[in-house]
Amino acid sequence: MELRLFPLRTVLFPGMKLPLQVFEPRYRQLVAECMEYAEPFGVALIREGVEVGGPAVPHTIGTTARIESVTPDAEGRLQIETLGRRRFRILELHTDRPYLWADVEYPLDEGGGTPDDLIRQAREGLRAISRLRATAAGEYEREPRVPERPGALADAIGALGAASPAELQQVLEALDVRRRLEFALPLLEQRLKAVHREAAAAAAARWAAPGSTN
Repeated sequence: MELRLFPLRTVLFPGMKLPLQVFEPRYRQLVAECMEYAEPFGVALIREGVEVGGPAVPHTIGTTARIESVTPDAEGRLQIETLGRRRFRILELHTDRPYLWADVEYPLDEGGGTPDDLIRQAREGLRAISRLRATAAGEYEREPRVPERPGALADAIGALGAASPAELQQVLEALDVRRRLEFALPLLEQRLKAVHREAAAAAAARWAAPGSTN
């Protein structure tokens, strides 16, 4: 199957929202064609090359992005909101259009069983991050909703973005669900520690604010 490509310095995961600012003519054309034919485009991490103004060679595994909205701004750029949908694998790259495109396939998750303890760690960690973020914002968070499927749990951890692009790409490329969770859980621990600090700092700032009750 054919897929238009948008190489970026960002790793997109299924279920992850990704806002983009589009100003290069080649990508404006890509967006226009995707809108005309109601088709997604593919986001793939750049392996070699540049994001703007030149050629780029992407990693083989990426994620399709569905365009949810397009808003032109006063300077002629397009502000677009996208949502990651599903993994793709590049079979062959093509450079005969202003933008890259590829023949792709859509691989499925692999692996028959994922240990319950890995699933439990992922769910508890994602719920804790959701509660801590609510605390930092001074809001009340009801029981957070997290994905049910192990592969989707790992993708949700990747979508937190708490790692280098190379580490996130490793998670994205792991089609075996158990390995994907094993790659993702250390990243979840890193993010959880950071959010703990953010929530504590926000709570301390509220208590120290004029007029607060101590």
